[in-house]
Amino acid sequence: MKWRRLVRWFKQSLRRRLLLWLLPATFLAGLLASLGTYWGAADQLNDLLSDQMRYIAEHVEVGNDGSVSFQYPKKQHEKSISSDLADEVLLQVWLNGKLEYTTDSGLLLPKPQQSGFLNVQLSGQTWHTFTMKRGKRWIVVGQARDARWEALAGVAVHLFWPVLSLLPVLALFLWFGIGHGLKPLRLISVELAQRNANSMEPIDTHLLPGEIHPFAHALNDLLLRLEYSFKVQKDFIADAAHELRTPIMGLAIQTELLQRSDDPKARQQTIEQLQIGIDRLSHITAQLLALARLDPNAAMVLQSIELPDLCQSVMSEHNQLAEARQIKLSCAGRQPIAIIGDYDSLRILLNNLLDNAIRYSHVGGSVELSTRITPQGVLLTVCDDGPGIPEEERIRVMERFYRGSSARDTGSGLGLSIVKRIAERHFAQVSLHSGHHGQGLKVHVQFPVSALIPSPKSD
Repeated sequence: MKWRRLVRWFKQSLRRRLLLWLLPATFLAGLLASLGTYWGAADQLNDLLSDQMRYIAEHVEVGNDGSVSFQYPKKQHEKSISSDLADEVLLQVWLNGKLEYTTDSGLLLPKPQQSGFLNVQLSGQTWHTFTMKRGKRWIVVGQARDARWEALAGVAVHLFWPVLSLLPVLALFLWFGIGHGLKPLRLISVELAQRNANSMEPIDTHLLPGEIHPFAHALNDLLLRLEYSFKVQKDFIADAAHELRTPIMGLAIQTELLQRSDDPKARQQTIEQLQIGIDRLSHITAQLLALARLDPNAAMVLQSIELPDLCQSVMSEHNQLAEARQIKLSCAGRQPIAIIGDYDSLRILLNNLLDNAIRYSHVGGSVELSTRITPQGVLLTVCDDGPGIPEEERIRVMERFYRGSSARDTGSGLGLSIVKRIAERHFAQVSLHSGHHGQGLKVHVQFPVSALIPSPKSD
């Protein structure tokens, strides 16, 4: 039970999973390298010490009387340590400032002056010497430093090979160890690759290491947002197809009646109905395109906007429609008010509010548009004297394609939905109220204080 708990504890962290493989692998590689280094060093030192013993044995000479002396071999008398035997030891004995004995007559070290280790120059080489005084004699033992470095280099090379030979083994352990540590990421990629385009279920994070949790949570959040976006898009397409079906069928019927009718008066009425249907279809299509462009994740181009000037500009575009219905347009509140917002989006908002107000107002009625600063921010108001909207329907009319009991055939059920979405992107609130004297509809768009740009004070 404790063993399973320990295994689970290791799997809960990506670092611990990697350490579980990398530490034993590194320890094993270090152990093997140490053993190889030990045996290599022992073998090299054994050869070096054997060479020194051989060198001493070659220089020992036994006389006829049994005396033992240290002499340079006669067979090598023609050779010099300065050439082939540079890796061997030079021995010299000095008495009263004169060389009494040497193992190589071709080399003459400087006359010793003090005991201890000393580096001297001889025949273009640096010699490492040790001097000791015994009575009146100076004993000097020397060795060329190049020979010493050569011996050390040989030892170092023998020590390096065991370490170098273990690098592929260590790399193999690291390869599988890292692969085992990153296995949870590979499982996530395999799971996502096996899903279809409609599978947006979140990834199970219970068995994932702690270091991967932020990545998995961010991925799950993305999947949820994609699922919501696809659902909205699917619902929008379904609703749009449903709304477009009726006017298209009406156009087909009117066209068929126009082809069959021989009565000029009936044909004229059919043409008028056909024109109404075309206008409605055009209006619905324009509203659908405007709604589709209002992606909540799209970036807005924020700039300073003079709200009264924008209202006047939009109102001038609706003068012809208002005159055709004998509706009076007015704009109250000429005080300069600048807000931060997206110009194109706010223009669409005003277009929809004025279009709805004009379409639903009575012939000979009036539509009033006003802007003013309030303690809560900036208030935009559009008021008409049409049939209004019952209080119980004022929440639902904000939904797409919902047309209240007072709606007319020319409506699309998208205008207030577009207004609400644009307002939400500007952190504004839309509310519906009764018009003047309880007649008509008054739409309030309340922009927050943060959207208001303070006007410069005059001196």
